Amino acid sequence: MRVLLEFSMQSMPVAYRLGILSIIKEMIRLGSEDYYHNLFELNQNKMKPFAFSTYIKNMKIQGDVIWGDGFSVTVSSFSYEFMLHLMNGSQRKKVYKYKDKEWVLLHKRLLPNPPNFSSEVTFKTLSPLLIENKEKRPLLADDGAFESEFNYYAEMQVRELAQRSLYQPIQILWNAMKKQVVKEYLHQEQNTPLYFTTNTGLIKLRGHSEDLKIIYDVGIGKRSSMGFGLLDVEEVAYT
Repeated sequence: MRVLLEFSMQSMPVAYRLGILSIIKEMIRLGSEDYYHNLFELNQNKMKPFAFSTYIKNMKIQGDVIWGDGFSVTVSSFSYEFMLHLMNGSQRKKVYKYKDKEWVLLHKRLLPNPPNFSSEVTFKTLSPLLIENKEKRPLLADDGAFESEFNYYAEMQVRELAQRSLYQPIQILWNAMKKQVVKEYLHQEQNTPLYFTTNTGLIKLRGHSEDLKIIYDVGIGKRSSMGFGLLDVEEVAYT
């Protein structure tokens, strides 16, 4: 289940993901204080049941500032409860502030469901895909260990969010990915930015259709609830 949130803006920082996450968290809090407390405070170190991506219209970058004609945020989750509170909370506030920036919610709408999944789906990245190995070294899609680490994240997400294991290992049939370095802060009080080496582009996966659907719903890889790893369907192969 996905919703598109459209905002007006004049500018935003290049490291904007914490700001977008703050909007999502505020909407959830306005939708249900109890749900917010359980998800973001009592279980702050557990995996979150959502992912998001941001698209900035007519983007221009000057130093550490992005200028644009508005932006949209795609929020995806397999949890109807999460989406219910997000939608209800979005009714109660229009103006959101992050540092010295002000963004106004203009429109919101549910996005159509994807086609029924088969065992082979080609995805495109809506937000950069961050895969790291056990030594926290980022991996590019042409790295020999990429598929095994991809499966590690997929198994972890399915196990924590669906309370089961992957029905079968996921194979990467091919990819057309390129490297993208992302500048970001992970905490409000952080003064020194971090740089993440990520992958963007197309990737074709083979696996169980229900496993692939969970990857679609909640993203894949590290920091998916921080604006990384949200995928969209490019093509479903039917036999």
